Amino acid sequence: MKENKDYELIPDEGDSWQVRILTGDFIETVVQFNTISFNDIKDHLSFNFTIVSSPDIITIENENLQSVCADILSSIIENGMTDGSIMLNDRETGELIANKH
Repeated sequence: MKENKDYELIPDEGDSWQVRILTGDFIETVVQFNTISFNDIKDHLSFNFTIVSSPDIITIENENLQSVCADILSSIIENGMTDGSIMLNDRETGELIANKH
């Protein structure tokens, strides 16, 4: 997934962002990611999201939408790790973890 090709980030109120899907089965669907966490399992990421708007009748239980959102989130995290725009907090202490990339 590529930003501004497959999806675009839309600023929302405060520090949050929404994501508009630009290609594939969910074109013009807008989602917002909520809690995102890396679990104790190696390379395992958990997240939840809400559907802000969609031209289709879909729910967050749609496995294809979940897969698309996972791909988008992976792209966002990879881009953020590269450019230093992502902040990571320790799950137990809440302390900021320095971006090591």
